[in-house]
Amino acid sequence: MSLTNEYLKRLIGFMDQEKLLHKGEKLLLAVSGGADSTAMLYLFSKLRFTLNLSLLAVHVNHQLRAQNSDLDEQFVQDICMKLNIPLIIRKIELGDDRNLEKRARSMRFEIFDRILKLYRFDYVLLAHHKWDLGETVLINLLRGAGLSGIAGIKPKQNDVLHPLLCFTPLELKALLKQEHIPWREDESNQETKFLRNRIRHDLIPLLEAQYNPQIKDKLAEEAMIINQADQYIKERALRRYKKICLDSTNQRVVLSLPDLMNVPEIEHYYILKEAYRQVSGELQDFFRANLQEINAIYLAQGSKYVSLPHGVFAIKRNQELVFSVCPEDVKPTPVGVLQIDSDRSRAVHMNYRFWFKYLKVLPQEPEKYQGLRVIVDADKIKGGFQIRSRQPGDRFIPLGMSGYKKLKDFFIDEKVAKYDRDLIPIFEDGEKIFWICGHRIDERVRYTKSSTRYLMIEAVSVFKKPHRAANRIKRGNNEFDEL
Repeated sequence: MSLTNEYLKRLIGFMDQEKLLHKGEKLLLAVSGGADSTAMLYLFSKLRFTLNLSLLAVHVNHQLRAQNSDLDEQFVQDICMKLNIPLIIRKIELGDDRNLEKRARSMRFEIFDRILKLYRFDYVLLAHHKWDLGETVLINLLRGAGLSGIAGIKPKQNDVLHPLLCFTPLELKALLKQEHIPWREDESNQETKFLRNRIRHDLIPLLEAQYNPQIKDKLAEEAMIINQADQYIKERALRRYKKICLDSTNQRVVLSLPDLMNVPEIEHYYILKEAYRQVSGELQDFFRANLQEINAIYLAQGSKYVSLPHGVFAIKRNQELVFSVCPEDVKPTPVGVLQIDSDRSRAVHMNYRFWFKYLKVLPQEPEKYQGLRVIVDADKIKGGFQIRSRQPGDRFIPLGMSGYKKLKDFFIDEKVAKYDRDLIPIFEDGEKIFWICGHRIDERVRYTKSSTRYLMIEAVSVFKKPHRAANRIKRGNNEFDEL
């Protein structure tokens, strides 16, 4: 049996096993001119009639190697013409050497994505092989990319396929030699300034010589096993993700924080990565370090946020974790003013439910009424009042003090996070601020022995499920009468 027939059989078996594609699909083949992509082009040229495939090759000329880049381009033109496969060529300019690999990859994928959508193709095919898989395992292990990263290159990742992971580069070159098909060598693959090349030329030979001569094959085999575990956990995590996701658009994902905190730790990473993917459109660049940053804001007081790659913010806000690419999301949304008349008993405003009760008898143990439930002298409030967010120049006389204090200074002393300050309801009667919700009442509305009417205000976060009996007052030894 010729290598061509043997490899086609292996390729079809691998694609069936991994459920990579079906008959009649339209495939975009990324062809650099190297041995791997040339072998992929040749193999799929043989498969197109058997599987009724539509093929389109794309070559990206990075223009980094002077005349050699142009020779690569000409070679791809020639081989595509020989195999009767249509070709699109794109030239890019990368400028300086900063993050060269990452920027080149990003620009290539932008080109692939545009062509894929323009011609309504199904998948992009990349020619990574078994040893590339092993190298990627080591790279991601060193980066601390977690289980998903250690799984290395996935056979199928959204609309990107890697059909040659069942071949070594030596096998692909042997195929080309037998079929008398040339290929181009990229001398930059020898430059150890790139991490992958250092892994390939320095670390792996060391591991082969001193630990395991078959290390590349073993790494690839382990990656395939880890990938199966990764996919299993990911599927479980995504089912849970659908249950805890409160809202999802292409710019913002909102997760229920209490539900997220109950997720098994091993699934936590996958859920956050999915939320990140939804708003960034990227599967890359979300690592265990990002997970640790987000975990840190869970424990912080008040609302916090961290910046992630690709302009994504992860924001802890009340009982939500928000992933957003909107800079305004890291600033609280301005709210209007809600007017409360003296006959109103409840309201919802600024993410709180409020209850108002005018009393003629002071409850027993009134010192328990503080924080989000307070009692003030009703006669010291002038008519109705309003609930609003803070404004420049706000000041009040905090309970227990005799002089005014700027609200800004009060928040600083109380260690209220900047992000939270605009989320705190301020109660004002037109003459004065009389309650900073959840923090302090004003000295001027405190009740005394001579007080005859009392106003009790209770606030509950809208993110906390209300108790059905919250409005029911038990009559008995501790009863108090409403006016």
